[in-house]
Formats: sequence, C-alpha cells, structure tokens
Amino acid sequence: MPITVAMIEEKEFKTKVRGYDPVEVDEFLDDICDEMIVMQEEISNLQARLAQASRTQMYAQPAPQPQRDANAEASDSAQRLLARAQKMYDDTIAEAKREADSILANANAQAQNGQSAALTAECDALRRQVEDLRASARSYRDKLLQLLQQQRELLDQNSELF
Repeated sequence: MPITVAMIEEKEFKTKVRGYDPVEVDEFLDDICDEMIVMQEEISNLQARLAQASRTQMYAQPAPQPQRDANAEASDSAQRLLARAQKMYDDTIAEAKREADSILANANAQAQNGQSAALTAECDALRRQVEDLRASARSYRDKLLQLLQQQRELLDQNSELF
C-alpha cells in the first residue's frame, strides 16, 4: 500500500518515557509531506508531458536515422563503460588478492622466525642446563674420588695397625 501525504499527517505515535521529541518528529514528518507534494506535482507534470509527447509522436514522421545512430552510439558507450568498470573491478580484486597473499606470506615468515627464535632460545637454555649438569656431575665425581681416596688411605693406615 503506497504511503500518502494524508497517512503521514494522520499518523500518531505512542509516547515512551525516553522516546523521541514529538514536536521534532512532527516537524520532520511535515517536511516529508511537503517534499512528497512537490514530487507528486512533478510526477503529474512529467506524466502530462509524456502523454503530450506520445500524442504528438503518433502524428509525427518516424525518427530520422541519425537518432538511431545516437542511440546505438549511447549503447556502445554504455557497453564500453561497463567493460571498463568490470576490468577495473577485476584488476582491483586481483591486486587485493596479491596484497593479501603477500601479507599472509610475511606474517607466516614472521611467525616462523618468531618460532625459530623461541626454539633457538629454548635450545640454548637446555644446552646451558646440560653443561651445568655435566659440571655438577664432574664435581660430584671428583668429590667421590677424593672421598674414596681418603677412605683408601684410612684403610691403608688401618691395615698397618693390623
């Protein structure tokens, strides 16, 4: 159902506590009505002109050939414009895909480098731990050998007693 000026003018809205300002809404609806009236008058004028042109054309000679050429030329121009727009669209999409692929490749490389750096750091930390454990094991072995040496010396001293 088309909206008419009368429908807009007669429309009442419910009010709410935090609703729109009714005066402002009414003013805006009045502006819409005024614009619709102007547009309806313009439509009526255009329809009358179209009817007049149709009546005039019924009695007129067929349009000369150059008019057809102008229509064909306009159609060709529109086709060329559409083709250029389609090419520009295709080029833009292709460029966007290339850029997206480049960004993705860079991101993957950075992630790979970040993972590689993290793994290298972890590897270095593990190597340090292994070296520390080896040093502790050498120290323990040396202390154990010293203790065994001391025990042997004690045994040797005690064997002289017996």
